[in-house]
Amino acid sequence: MSDLSAFPITQRWPARHPDRIQLYSLPTPNGVKVSIMLEEVGLAYEPHLIDITKNETWGPEFLSLNPNGKIPAILDPNGPGGRPLALFESGAILIYLAEKTGQLLSADPATRYQTIQWLMFQMGAVGPMFGQLGFFHRFAGKDYEDKR
Repeated sequence: MSDLSAFPITQRWPARHPDRIQLYSLPTPNGVKVSIMLEEVGLAYEPHLIDITKNETWGPEFLSLNPNGKIPAILDPNGPGGRPLALFESGAILIYLAEKTGQLLSADPATRYQTIQWLMFQMGAVGPMFGQLGFFHRFAGKDYEDKR
């Protein structure tokens, strides 16, 4: 097991189970993708709730893990070569977890790239549309006059 204390994020959100993948997220459409994947592939993880309404993603601890200030992000204490690996961006994390476990991403090149293309479509098209819907409907809708 690797020591995670070198990662500043663990000062703000300490790992109670440092042998598990540390998930920094919130139950938003982007935030739940990684927890769903972790459940599907059966990897042990420790969730840390990151409150975006309190701007916790913009604190120095979170920015040390993801300089873009977005959820989700992970810290895998048992990354490649047994060394800790920090990752952000849901698509990159999903591909990493699929490759780490050998699940949900085919070794057949054609099937593999078909899966990756749909992941990119979700991340670049459908996901942002639903994100905007959620933001304007739930959070900011009251701030904008509907002129219809």
